[in-house]
Order: sequence, then structure tokens, then C-alpha cells
Amino acid sequence: MPNDPAAPVSVVLPTREWTPACAELAAQVGPADEFLVACDGPSDPVVDAAEGTAATVVVAGEPTGCSAKCNALAAGLERASRDRLVCTDADFEHGEEWLATVRRLLARVPEGHVLSTAPVLASEGPVGKLLEPSSAVGVATSVRFDSGVWGGTMAFRRGEVDVDAYVADLRRTAGDDALLAERADGIETARSLVREMPVDGTLCGTLSRRVRWTRMGLYLDPAGIATRALLPLAVIAGTLAAPFVTVPLVTGVAAAAYAALGVHRWTFLLAVPGYALALLLLCYGLARDEFEWTGRRYRWESLYDVTVLDPDGK
Repeated sequence: MPNDPAAPVSVVLPTREWTPACAELAAQVGPADEFLVACDGPSDPVVDAAEGTAATVVVAGEPTGCSAKCNALAAGLERASRDRLVCTDADFEHGEEWLATVRRLLARVPEGHVLSTAPVLASEGPVGKLLEPSSAVGVATSVRFDSGVWGGTMAFRRGEVDVDAYVADLRRTAGDDALLAERADGIETARSLVREMPVDGTLCGTLSRRVRWTRMGLYLDPAGIATRALLPLAVIAGTLAAPFVTVPLVTGVAAAAYAALGVHRWTFLLAVPGYALALLLLCYGLARDEFEWTGRRYRWESLYDVTVLDPDGK
């Protein structure tokens, strides 16, 4: 039954390393479920680490014409056999009740919709800290208006999304979550599934991540790119014209977003300079099409035109 929260699921997790998230999910899957860990090659550390656990390792092979994550996710989805599919990532803390919550919420999702959420960025790097407030405001908005899909949490029912077409397109792109959103009739963005996602807050790591996110928006949501430019411009203009009004207002909105999401970090105080930096990074992302991601370098020239580059950029 579509609304049965006890129905078995296939959990697909692309990763080369066995992380705490893998152990969390291995402990949460039931006997009728599948837990598929998709990696690049047989020598990846996760292959040996998964032995004796509830996880089944799927070896995807080296990516060609797509990102390694999309390649691994495609291989995992091809192997999955259950009618309910749950895709997630290995780089954030899920919590003991994560899979149970996904099951319960997926049972309530309207036909043809995808269940997802959004991540709250958490960084110890100086550049990353500046970007946390604008990210939190975006997440709170996404949750409020059911407007976001995040690769860390994507759940849907087979037959309501064309899985074969999705898998085929994954193998020629670098954006898994926004691509799924294009194939769904609607999105359900759950507040209870919001998680803090640790990110590299260094300049190089931030630049690569912003190029990837900006290119994805440019190819799949150009209107969203315009919105992401207008808000920082408004903050900058307001700060210059009326700083004693704009600065407290923007900082207060960021603080409210943190409170709504249950985030306890002081970085909401960096909201105004963070929006200025976000605008600069958006411009950088529009001007660049190369980025690094989990040890590989890519050139992403259009939605279905991805080149896996050598370390020297060739």
C-alpha cells in the first residue's frame, strides 16, 4: 500500500569511506530492507569495512561523463529492488530515528511527490562561517514553502518517478538532487529531517562547492539564480542607505531562521557580510565551470556535458 509506513525500503548511499552515518543506517534497516552502499571501485575502504554489516556494497566503476556521486547513485538505484527508494549521503549525522522518520513521512507524501529536506551548513573555516546565515535563511524558506530537494535525503515510491530515466540522466550530469526535483510532481520538504552538514569552510573548498551549486541552479533553475542575486543586492543596498535599520533587521531574520531550525550557533551575527560574500561567490560560480569534488576535478559546461579532468586540469 502506498501509505504503509512499515513497507520495506531500499536505502542507497554513495560513498568510498565507511563513515559513522553508514553505521547508523546499518543499525536502522530492517530484515526486509536493502542497504546498498555504492562506491567507485573494489579497492575503496568501504568494501572491507562493510563486511559483516547489513550493508551490501555495489561497485559502480570510475565515472565517465558524470560526477562520481551521480555514477554511484545510478548504480545503487539500478541494484535497488524495493518499491520505496531512499537516497542519502555519508557526510552528516543522521540520528537514531532518521530512517523511521523517513518511512513515516513518506507514507504521507502525496502521489508523485518526493520527500526531502535541506541541510544547514556548519563550518569551522572562516569563509564557511560567513555563509552560514544566508544558508539558514534559505533552508528555513525552503522548508516553509516545500521548495527544496537535497541529495542527503531523497525518498520516493517507484512507479511515481521514472527511475530508469533518472538513472540514465545521472550518468551524464553532476547534479543528483535538482535533477530528481525535475522529475517529480511535487516536493515535500520536512523540517524534522533538517540536519547540520559539516562543510569545508576554506576558500578553495567553498569556491568549488559554490561553482557546483551555481552551475546546477543555472541549468535547472535560472529563476532561482536571479532570486539568489536579488536578495544580497537588497541587503547591500539597504546597508549602505539605512544601516541602522537594515543590519538589525537582516541579523534578526537570520536569528529567527536559526531558531526555527533548531540551530545553536553564533554565526547569525555574520548575516550582513555573509550576504555580500554570497553575491561575490554567485558571480564567481557563473563565471567558472570547473570545480573539485571529493578528490576529482570536473568541468560542467551544460546540464548533460560533464568532463572528468585529470589532476592537472586536462
